[in-house]
Amino acid sequence: MSVKGRKNRMERKYRVSRMAYNTSRFTFHALCYLFLSIAVPTLAQNQVTLTLESGSRRVLKNSEKVLKAQKILERAKANLRIARSVYSPQLGIAGFYERRSNNDLGLAEKDYLSSVSLSQLITQFGKVPKDIDQAQESARLSEIELERTKQEVIFALRRLWHNITLTDEEIEQRSIIEATLQEKLKVAKRKHAEKRIPILSVLNTELELAEQQLALNELRRRSDIDKAELIRLTGLGALTDVHLSGSIPDDDLTLERAVKLGLENRLALKELTGAINRQERLVKETFWHRIPELDASLRYRDAHLFLNQRDRTWDTMAVYDPRFIKRKRDDAMPFEEAYEDDRDGWEMRLNFNFPLFDGGVTEAYRDAERAELSRLQLELVDLQKQIRVEVHRAYREVANTKEQMEIEAKRVQIFEQRLRTIERVLDEGLDLPSYRGLTFDDAFEAQAQFTEAQRVFYRTRRDYADAKEQLREAMGWIE
Repeated sequence: MSVKGRKNRMERKYRVSRMAYNTSRFTFHALCYLFLSIAVPTLAQNQVTLTLESGSRRVLKNSEKVLKAQKILERAKANLRIARSVYSPQLGIAGFYERRSNNDLGLAEKDYLSSVSLSQLITQFGKVPKDIDQAQESARLSEIELERTKQEVIFALRRLWHNITLTDEEIEQRSIIEATLQEKLKVAKRKHAEKRIPILSVLNTELELAEQQLALNELRRRSDIDKAELIRLTGLGALTDVHLSGSIPDDDLTLERAVKLGLENRLALKELTGAINRQERLVKETFWHRIPELDASLRYRDAHLFLNQRDRTWDTMAVYDPRFIKRKRDDAMPFEEAYEDDRDGWEMRLNFNFPLFDGGVTEAYRDAERAELSRLQLELVDLQKQIRVEVHRAYREVANTKEQMEIEAKRVQIFEQRLRTIERVLDEGLDLPSYRGLTFDDAFEAQAQFTEAQRVFYRTRRDYADAKEQLREAMGWIE
């Protein structure tokens, strides 16, 4: 091969490799651009800032408990519409067609009939029908259960909100203490290296720092768990980074106002009041046991008027069912029978049964329903008293926990000041009358007391938040 041919061959290889390099480079940049275009919006979507109002809306919209309660209510309302469908006009078409053949006699017969039926319930008096009563009661209880479920998820959200907010505040405060202790530890190590303080002073600072770091790690794990529960409750994505905006303010309520809200909002009272209203109706309906059993009907041509009795309920029904396609009589067949239900003219029917003595059944029904009504009314009075006591107890518990929290805050300040003074006395050799004769055992004891005071203070803060939510639950108040 000549030198010129080898040169051309090398140039072609170079162009091919250069083209492949440019193609792979273009593909790489295209894939990077595609990844960034997908990943960046996704990361932006996973960062959500919630306020208490927006969190409440999300919970009510996405909570599986609320959605299930809504479906139960929809089913109950659908069953109620089914039960009440008898009050709507009913329209239908009916008919039949028959054809018979007898080869031995050489006869062939056919018969057919079609009619349209229009009916309407005109009036209904007496007791509410059992199926309608059960459907109404089921719908009423389903509505109350939906409200109860909404209250439960809102209360759960508020408790999580308190926990996360308090945990974040405690993390922030302990982080400041941790930074101070780290700086203090550096100074202590330097002084120990200079033989200015003993090793026990350094160990005391290391112990204090380790305790703060342990508390911080526990708080971060708790915050992670609470935020995971918050994500589940609000229906956010599993990888969502949730940030809470704002804390829950204190409720400025008097005791009288709190009791009033409890009597207005507690769903148990609402449920029992509905049962009393239903029972009052049942007591009134015992009157219909005195009415005699009665059935009647009136027909003129294709128009009918019926009075039907079911248990102690009477329905007045109007029916119009003309026949618009029917077989005509064949005069060539003299033995053919005419329709038996010839509708020319009119017809009336009346049936009644008037009991002269029923053995006191009517009065027994009335006494039974009255006794049940009295029981429900007494239960209502007892429940109202119980709610007053529950609200009263929860209201006082809020005051108790608030005072305890304020006392523990002062205790933390006192123990911290005492600890720092002991450390200065031991490190700098100060001569203070009240702190003479101190040893490092006193420093360790003061450190333990300060750590315990911190723990108790943060616990009382959570107790105060729990007491406020228990008061709201006692009032049934989610606003």
